[in-house]
Amino acid sequence: MMRQPRPARAADFHVAVASALRSSTERCGLDPRGALLLRSFATAAYHLPAVDAVVRIAPLTWPDKAARLATSVNVTRWLAKTGFPTVEPLRVDQPVIADGYAVTFWRYLPQEGPAPDPADLGRLLRRLHQMAPPPVSLPGYRPLVSVRQAIESSHVIDEDERAWLRNRCDELLAAYDRLTFPLPAGMIHGDAWRGNLLRDGPRVVLADWDEISIGPREIDLVPTLQGTRFGLSEPERDAFITVYGHDIRGWDGYPVLREIRELSTTTALLHEGNANEVAQRELQVRLRSIRSGNDQQWTTF
Repeated sequence: MMRQPRPARAADFHVAVASALRSSTERCGLDPRGALLLRSFATAAYHLPAVDAVVRIAPLTWPDKAARLATSVNVTRWLAKTGFPTVEPLRVDQPVIADGYAVTFWRYLPQEGPAPDPADLGRLLRRLHQMAPPPVSLPGYRPLVSVRQAIESSHVIDEDERAWLRNRCDELLAAYDRLTFPLPAGMIHGDAWRGNLLRDGPRVVLADWDEISIGPREIDLVPTLQGTRFGLSEPERDAFITVYGHDIRGWDGYPVLREIRELSTTTALLHEGNANEVAQRELQVRLRSIRSGNDQQWTTF
């Protein structure tokens, strides 16, 4: 039987996020007046106009979440010093843990000008993958960790769906462990898709470094190549590969990484579906697509 969504979770979320915003800004000496909600899905993001900053408020949904955010802050500080086009954390002690959330603060970037495109991402990844390792200890990449945790905690799937998802994760992990990767392993972004590109005046920068790790470089290429699910055209995918300089679509491991990525896109929906009917519907669309093997387009959140 399907578990029912926890009552009033949406209201609880907004109350808790507001409390975390007040607590964290006070502890960092930042002015929260006029805070404007930019996004509320998986994480909440606010613009703080008084300090020209963005605050990201993420639930502590797994044990190492705070440590991963601390790594992302330290790595992006280092990347900014090297001149790599990245979002930049504010010079405050972070992340701040408040009311069950991890809070980070970033320089605000007004999104003026043309939207970044996949070729921009290809250029940034080519540059990132050519860099020396950072002076920060990075975790080793392991696929499907967060989605497996979400499968166990989700209240919007029934037990048959949960069992199928567990089994599918096991199958994909076994296939992943048999792969031989053509590119050398190294520093990877871990969630490199066009939704994590931002405009900083005339340049494009890469954002959302929560999944930075050491792993196969192919991991950073798959989200764009899998992007047909979200309306990405073949010319856009080809432009991405041309700029990056290596095409993995003919490699026998590509279908495995593509299917891992597709399953990973359900993570936030498994959480958000507890309070969001739109997320519940999209989760079911994706699960039906994955289980049937069809190529239906999905909605981006």
